[in-house]
Amino acid sequence: MTTQQLKGMTWDHPRGLDCLVNSDALLQEQLNVSVDWSARSLLAFGDQHISEFYGDHDLMIIDHPHVPDAVHANAVIALEDVASNEDLDLLARTSVGASHDSYIYRGKHWALAIDTAAQVSAYRPDKTSKGLVFWDEVLEAGREGLVLWPHKPVDAFSTFATLLAQKGSALCSTHEYVNKAAAAEVLTFMINLAKVVPAQCLSMNPIEAAEYLVTTDKEHYSICMYGYTNYSRDGFRTRPIVYDDVPSFDGLASGSQLGGAGIAISSAAKNVELAAKVAILLSLPEIQSTTYVDAGGQPGNLAAWKAPHANAITRNFFNNTLRTLERAWVRPRFLGWPDVQYQSSLIIHKILKEKNFSSKDIDDIAATYTQYNQELAK
Repeated sequence: MTTQQLKGMTWDHPRGLDCLVNSDALLQEQLNVSVDWSARSLLAFGDQHISEFYGDHDLMIIDHPHVPDAVHANAVIALEDVASNEDLDLLARTSVGASHDSYIYRGKHWALAIDTAAQVSAYRPDKTSKGLVFWDEVLEAGREGLVLWPHKPVDAFSTFATLLAQKGSALCSTHEYVNKAAAAEVLTFMINLAKVVPAQCLSMNPIEAAEYLVTTDKEHYSICMYGYTNYSRDGFRTRPIVYDDVPSFDGLASGSQLGGAGIAISSAAKNVELAAKVAILLSLPEIQSTTYVDAGGQPGNLAAWKAPHANAITRNFFNNTLRTLERAWVRPRFLGWPDVQYQSSLIIHKILKEKNFSSKDIDDIAATYTQYNQELAK
């Protein structure tokens, strides 16, 4: 029997690509299908509109804030229309934290949580035996020159959102986008943090921070970085790092901005039913706990996070950070959110670069919501 072929689009990192390629043999064995995966850059994963590439693919790995954009472009198919209630209920019960529901928009799921992540922290196990739990500890270690904090614009925004959630004033948690008093408090804290980390952190993303941390002889820690289990595995780099919960004000590791990736079915799929079967199988423990995690994947399924094998090969990455994931903050989903986030991030990054802000800066952050949210009544 000839193996059926599908085309997929993911993002260019072992966490996004190698794990899918490594799982293809199981897809061939169980569904008689092979997926030819293309990959776009991490930057494109965060910024590129799904409407630009869905027409050439059957399956797509997407970021949940892009779901409204994809739905309004008629680029994706709701899982409720092609998957059984039993499968969706199973995945709802067994996904990590709010990952499964982060793909809900207008009452339907538009992707399945194949990957999950949140802002966490990391440390060098040859330099210290534990991570930093409280923000006061972070500032103290920073004054000693021991801390990295990646804060390129998008990462600066992520930290801003995390800190607001930890303060009990999460973005869009009330009728307003941002609580201005809480924003002032958080921005002051972020400036103080920026003053005690290396200047190059302004241009670092989490991957660049991890690369720096595995080579430096000075810094011991990195904070507010999305986890990449590759760096905690033997042989990936000369020195490994250990991931731990996000720091917090109360030690409870709550409020971290949820990331991750979902597998969506393109409305241009040549065989929608088969694409749905592939998406479901790739999201279940049989693949997530084996071929997916073995090749650098960061599963969205809770069974994989609790699997002894997955933790044994990643220096307990999953056990160490699960509390953060289960208490993470989920970004809003509305048409225009990626633009709100991007424009806000530019203002926040400018503040951190200049180490100063005014009330107008906070007003400008607030204004991005009314300017770019396309679902507001104008």
